[in-house]
Amino acid sequence: MGYVVNFLNLKEKLRWYTVSPPSPTPLRRCSSTVGKQHKARPMQVAAAVYATVSPHRKHLFSPSLWPSPSYGYGARAHLSSIRNRTSISMAASTSPTQELTITRPDDWHLHLREGDVLAAVLPHSARHFGRAIVMPNLKPPVTTTARALEYREEILRALPPGSSFVPLMTLYLTDGTSPEEIKLAKKSGVVFAVKLYPAGATTNSQDGVTDIFGKCLPVLEEMARQEMPLLVHGEVTDPHVDTFDREKVFIEKILAPLVQKLPQLKIVMEHITTMDAVNFIESCKEGHVAATVTPQHLLLNRNALFQGGLQPHNYCLPVLKRETHRQAIVSAVTSGNRQYFLGTDSAPHDKRRKECSCGCAGIYSAPVALSLYAKVFEQTGALDKLEAFTSFNGPDFYGLPRNTSKIVLRKSAWKVPDAYSYSSGEIVPMYTGNTLEWLPSDHPEE
Repeated sequence: MGYVVNFLNLKEKLRWYTVSPPSPTPLRRCSSTVGKQHKARPMQVAAAVYATVSPHRKHLFSPSLWPSPSYGYGARAHLSSIRNRTSISMAASTSPTQELTITRPDDWHLHLREGDVLAAVLPHSARHFGRAIVMPNLKPPVTTTARALEYREEILRALPPGSSFVPLMTLYLTDGTSPEEIKLAKKSGVVFAVKLYPAGATTNSQDGVTDIFGKCLPVLEEMARQEMPLLVHGEVTDPHVDTFDREKVFIEKILAPLVQKLPQLKIVMEHITTMDAVNFIESCKEGHVAATVTPQHLLLNRNALFQGGLQPHNYCLPVLKRETHRQAIVSAVTSGNRQYFLGTDSAPHDKRRKECSCGCAGIYSAPVALSLYAKVFEQTGALDKLEAFTSFNGPDFYGLPRNTSKIVLRKSAWKVPDAYSYSSGEIVPMYTGNTLEWLPSDHPEE
């Protein structure tokens, strides 16, 4: 009988290896992303495995544990030793954690809306997040520094008493935005980025950019000089491009050429949804190109739109993708790569505007986001990397200080409300009616 060693839980691109009884080639590869489809000797496979293992797992695969050049049961014994060490390490790393204390997170992609909706949703973000990049797609959009200052004051007036939450404002890029406006934005000290919406890509994007290279290049050059990041909704709007391919095509036709043309421009690809985006981000220079990731794109695939009937509260843009893409994003985010950080894209809509014949795109995740991110990192055995994703990578990219206050996440089951009421209606949150295991708290004694 063959001996099987399972490396799947290491989050590396390893599969299964089988060691047969003594023969000229006792180690046979069943399926793997390492090497080609051919028979491999134990030393060759061990070396290939070691080369792909992440640094914090290298001790499990040190050369001292590699199979002996002599074939047969000796190789089996060496691989058995690796398997046993892996099992011990896994057992230690998966011991239940009941409480996490982390630096207060920031939300690097947040929709707050205006008026009574703003008043209703702002407390959910302000309670646990220190800062948030506030999206400018209002009606009319926030296209000038003067309007950004007005909107900021509206947000500050709506904050709960005693809140220290800081809104970080953005401008809405149009075909008519001028380099002078970018200078004013930088000088204001309250505008921290400019948002690119391809015209028609998502909610209130009708005033967005129609030709980024033909009409916006001088503005982008000024942004690079001012070190003002460009935040990108990465989808093309060509009706001939399939909805599920719009992110991939955007990368190929817009984003990759833009990075090549203006390598000094800092870019955040917002709410990434595909393996293509992961591959692109990781091909770019750290510190110049990064990505925000939402809870829905970590936890849901496109089946969630249709299970048990049409699910309007799981509809967002960019739309949910295949499971293979979700898995690629989870792997990237939980790997510890500094190019990824928290951005909920929490987007409140009245229940009546979601549950109608032409429903709005957007998932309201602010009340549940931290619980859901903790769920993802716990499921992958990467709770030790949660704090960097939620609290360090974002401010480091933006060149801002990290928060100094802390919050606590406890293993304490709580049920997500069916809806949050406000003066004009109801807003249904993500995971409505479900029970979550992690409960955020500002105070250790709560």
